[in-house]
Formats: sequence, C-alpha cells, structure tokens
Amino acid sequence: MDCIRKALPFLKARNEEEEEEEERSSNFLKNGSLVLEELIESFGGRYKLPIKSFTAKQLIRASNNFSEQVPHMTDNGYMFRGNLEGRPILVKLYSNIGDSDKCVLRGATRDLVITSQMSHLKNVFKLIGCSFEFKCPAIVYECAGTELLAKYLSHKNDAKRLSWGSRIKIAKDIANVIGYLHSAFPTPIIYRDLTPNKVIIDQCGVAKLFDFTFSISLPPGELQVEDRVKGTFGYLEPQYTITGFITQKTDVYGFGMFMLVLFTGETAMVKYQEGTVEPIHVRDYIKDCLDNAQINQILDPQIFEGENSDGLRQNLLAFLDLALRCTEYERADRPDMLDVAKELLHIEKAVRC
Repeated sequence: MDCIRKALPFLKARNEEEEEEEERSSNFLKNGSLVLEELIESFGGRYKLPIKSFTAKQLIRASNNFSEQVPHMTDNGYMFRGNLEGRPILVKLYSNIGDSDKCVLRGATRDLVITSQMSHLKNVFKLIGCSFEFKCPAIVYECAGTELLAKYLSHKNDAKRLSWGSRIKIAKDIANVIGYLHSAFPTPIIYRDLTPNKVIIDQCGVAKLFDFTFSISLPPGELQVEDRVKGTFGYLEPQYTITGFITQKTDVYGFGMFMLVLFTGETAMVKYQEGTVEPIHVRDYIKDCLDNAQINQILDPQIFEGENSDGLRQNLLAFLDLALRCTEYERADRPDMLDVAKELLHIEKAVRC
C-alpha cells in the first residue's frame, strides 16, 4: 500500500505530461491543416513553402518561459522577447481562446499565412517560423531594435523624432506593401486595419508592416467581400461600417487616414480646442483648419524644426492633398493604391531636390 501511495505523484505527473503531449499533437494537426487550407484559399497554387516549424518547448526555452513581454506591440495577443539559435526573436502568442472561438484561430492562421508570403519584402516584418503546438499558431519574428511608429508620433520619444523626409518614405514604403497585397496574388488581399500601431521602425529606420490578422481575400472574380466590421475606431472606412462590404478602396481610405496621422502627429480622433470634451475625426479637423487657412495649426511641429521653406510648404500641401483624396467619402473618388504609391514616389523625389 505504501508503495502505491509513493508512486501516485509520479503517475499523476506522468499522466499530465502525456495529456500535454497529446494536446500539443492535436494542436499541431489542427493548426497545420488550417494553415494549409488558408494557403490554398488565399494563394491558390502560388505559395511558398515551407514555413519553419518549432516545438512549443523550443519557444518556451527561447523566451525563458515567456518572461519578457513587450508592451503595446499587438492588440490581439502578446509579444515576447527571446533568443533562438543565437539570434534575438519576438514570439507572438494570441490571447487564450476557448475551443469554440474559431474567429480568433482563423485570424491567427491568416496572420501567419500572409506574413509567410510577404516576409521577403523589405518593408514587412521578417518571419522566422512558427509553432503549431499552441491553441493558436505562435508566430516567430526576427527582432532587431524595433519600435512602433505610434511611439515616434506620440512625442514622448524626443530622441527619435521623424523628419518630413522620413515620414514621406514611411508612407511610400507602406503604400508599396499595400499595393503588393492588392496586385501580386491570384485575388487581391485587403489589409483592412492600417494604423501606426501596425508599423514597426527598425534600428535602421526602415518601416515594416506586420499583423495581418484582419486581412481578407476577395473571392475570385469579385470586387468586394462581406464581413463583420473589424478594425480600429477612427480609421474605418464609413461605407464598410455601414454595409459590411470591403473593397480595395477600403484600404485606400485607411491609408489616407494613416497619411493624415503622419502629417499631424495626432491620433485619428483629436481634441479640436483646449477644454473641449468630445474629440473629432482628424479629417474633419484638417478640413476645418484648411477652410480657415490654418495649415500650421494641423502640422506636426516636429516637421518644421530646422527647415521652413516655400518648397517644403508645397511638398506638404501635395502630401495633404493626396491624403484627402484617399479619404473621399465616395469610393469612386479615391485613387487606386498603386497610383497612391506612384504619387508618393514623386513627392519623395521632390523633397530630395
């Protein structure tokens, strides 16, 4: 009897280990299958393989049991620092989900799949691999002195201010990534939720887009797709919020909002005057200031530090005009994303002259 009593803790621990191993094996099969389905659905036969796979134990060791969290890096999970195979990494874990929460699992799968097909681009956060052994796939990124664009724009980091030339380059580079999503695959992929919190500035000052959780493919031969409203308040296209239908012009609107935030250094919703209670949409704020010839009031004061010339002013107005055209209410009145990227290239060249 004593022998049995002494063996019980060992047997219990062994059973728990076996259960954990069974769960990881089950997760691996489920997530691997979902990733393959998403690859076929989004890219047909034109996708790149393989995605390097790590075990859960490897990532737990690499991150010291997920002990160093990076705050404010993602809205739909957690980002942890680690070191894997001799190089620094970031591991993205999605929030704990129940077995029935298919929406979160689908978003995590889509994030991994689209990142894997975009990671070769200079302006996309580089994917190292993943692990299928968690409830949602864990995504492993290369980590190289990263900081969110939103932090640069918040004015809290005075040591890392963004020049006007840097802002135009960020806009142009991210426009090229969105344009690539729209044109490089069998059917266009709509990013849907572009904000400064979805762009990382690396240690070399290069902007990199990440987090494709809310991205969605247009059905073959279709110009729009219907889905429940997802995204960040203030950046959402009005037609999408009203009808639930998404088109490529949904991204153009979101990109225009991204440009306006780069221009003003504000968030999408701003306080119009000191002492006001309700913030207003940054586009309405800008239009009101332009109607009253108050462009300096809407411009991020960091932009004019060290330079204030007629040439710069003309460049600012060209950038602002493009942003406002991107955020026109009617979809037909907005330019295409590839045309936006071309215009930004011309604006950038004018700055260099």
